[in-house]
Amino acid sequence: MRYLQNEVNLHTHSFYCRHGEGKISEYVKKAEEKGLLKVLGFSEHAPLPDKILYYGTRMDYSDLDRYDRDVKKADEESRIKILLGAECDWIKDEKGFYREELLGERGYSYLLGSVHSMVSPETGLDTYISRIGVSFRSILPGYVKLYTEMLSSGLFLYGCHPDLYMSDYRLWDNNAKAAAKDIAQCALDCDIPLEMNDCGIRKGIIDTEQGKRHRYTNKEFWLMMKDMGVKIVTGSDAHTPEDVQGYETDGFSSSTMKMAFDLGIEFMEWEIEGDRVSIVK
Repeated sequence: MRYLQNEVNLHTHSFYCRHGEGKISEYVKKAEEKGLLKVLGFSEHAPLPDKILYYGTRMDYSDLDRYDRDVKKADEESRIKILLGAECDWIKDEKGFYREELLGERGYSYLLGSVHSMVSPETGLDTYISRIGVSFRSILPGYVKLYTEMLSSGLFLYGCHPDLYMSDYRLWDNNAKAAAKDIAQCALDCDIPLEMNDCGIRKGIIDTEQGKRHRYTNKEFWLMMKDMGVKIVTGSDAHTPEDVQGYETDGFSSSTMKMAFDLGIEFMEWEIEGDRVSIVK
């Protein structure tokens, strides 16, 4: 079946990620109550089977079986379609795990790709982007390299919050524009959509040398994506049941939907048959 973007949300977390709240069933119940979504996909932050990294920001490997059962049970009991997926940080060594276990053995419907953290030039520690600070400017090319490698891997349905780098890179200058252009060109070359992320708007407004703006989900970035012809989708990136896409904001189903309307951005539509998910070409 074919669905409009405002009927589909594939970016959803829960208590399993260790920094979210609420059970799978609570997110489903909230989506049903709001009444706009026809498809809700869970994309918990994927664990790493052989590494203890990013503790507190992702599911533990020992939770995978329970997570899978909870999502499949929700699909059986819900009146809307529930899909099983994961959001995966781009770690090249884990490609086999993502492909063979999550997509293969476990039969996940889709994977979403992200770059959430990098090694801080100041501390030498792997640090969440937005907490690195001014020194992030020196490693912006490294972020672009990681993000475009992720897009080029062929593993992911779409790339999440590609403009997350604007959390630390506070200026929309030639370097920020060049990074956006490289990401956009890679997305075009790989024919993969990029995601306008609702969580970036929910995180509120920050002050920059160029004025007030959202931490990410950056208007200038997304106008460039639009002008270059990149395929664009959106996801709520919900970490509480209340954040599931489908609440009203000035007559729109999310803040990102309103921003897209204001910028003249049209979202892609979805083709979903059973557990198979694809973008309408």
